[in-house]
Amino acid sequence: MGGFRTRRLIVGVDPGLNCGLAILALDGVPLLIESHRGWSLEKVIERITGVGEPTIISSDVSPAPSFLRKLSRKLNAVLFEPVISMGSEEKHKLAQTYVERYGIRVENAHEVDALAAAIKAYQHYKNKFEQVDIRLKEMGIDLPPDDVKDLVARGCSIARAIKILREPAIAKEPITRAVRGAVTSRERMRAIIEELTARLMLEKERSRRLRIANRELQAKIRTLEMEVEGLKEALDRARSEQTAQIRREREYQRLVEEIGLLKGRISELEAQIEFYRQMISRLQQVGELESRDGLILLKPIETFTREGLEKAFRIYNVRVGDVVFILDPSGGGPTTAERLARRGVKAVVIRGVMSHQALEVFEKYYVPVISADRINIRWIDGLPYTDPEEIKRIIKCGDVIKSSDELRMLKTIIDEHLREIGGKS
Repeated sequence: MGGFRTRRLIVGVDPGLNCGLAILALDGVPLLIESHRGWSLEKVIERITGVGEPTIISSDVSPAPSFLRKLSRKLNAVLFEPVISMGSEEKHKLAQTYVERYGIRVENAHEVDALAAAIKAYQHYKNKFEQVDIRLKEMGIDLPPDDVKDLVARGCSIARAIKILREPAIAKEPITRAVRGAVTSRERMRAIIEELTARLMLEKERSRRLRIANRELQAKIRTLEMEVEGLKEALDRARSEQTAQIRREREYQRLVEEIGLLKGRISELEAQIEFYRQMISRLQQVGELESRDGLILLKPIETFTREGLEKAFRIYNVRVGDVVFILDPSGGGPTTAERLARRGVKAVVIRGVMSHQALEVFEKYYVPVISADRINIRWIDGLPYTDPEEIKRIIKCGDVIKSSDELRMLKTIIDEHLREIGGKS
């Protein structure tokens, strides 16, 4: 089976205005990492096929963007989606391991996301690919390992893949349709459970560290209180001593200043302890409030500003897949919208008018914007809830706010105003 063979690839893609691209060989070795502004689907395909033939197209979020679905279909490659969208911490750790191991350079966040997506896919298939190498070595078969791995990635067993490649009659069958089966629901559920278990352990460890830090701060407060009491006793002794007036006044002033500093330090530590207590309480309460009677919590954002987002992120733990409710969307622009969109929210409900620049950003990230007038919002204990099926229905029907709608409305207002001015003149 000699002759030239196209190299098989794992391709991580971060789509958007700035498109990140990372290509690995099937053994995980990096072949290309780069990013370009304004890349079309055709340009991405041209760049990938210039390196080799993709077996896997990988996304860093789940579900994968439509751009990656189109790309995988065009290239007849398997689309890999992580069980749960990858967090920024996980992506940076994966990218850093490759930077240190292979001495590669990663220029920006788009390249980090693309590289992390490719590594995640490689780790998912690594054991199966290594089993292919072991099986071929044991059987003494002269087959290109990458061809076998390509079929295994598409759903074939190792034995079936070897049989297809060894027997020409079978090789002529339409293999792609037969072997591009999806992962079974049981395997996917197992993967979800493993991923969630790992994240739960991480959160428990963080909570444990916070409790330890809390205990240490409490101990420091007790020590400082003892020191303050000791200083007060020393001050009392200094007052009772029959010493020179000037020495007594100087010592008194010094002790008073030191006590003030210590009290200030105690206040700072108490505030820090209260912050940790509130944060732990919020993390516990938000999970309890997120669903009631079949309804989902529309996590409220009071103002569409950087401060408003920070407050909502901190209080309601806004994360991937949440639906948020912006009570006052008038102050937000493209920067604020991009920050919220990159948080991975599922949809945005607004009460009022949002700038068309912000709407364009949400459209770019495929985040639907829904008017609060279109859904039935129930306020329970001061928080907004709604039926998740109603959100799905509105998104499916396309009954969402678009940037073009805002521009048409603005043009209509201006035209009416001009007509009024013309009529008066």
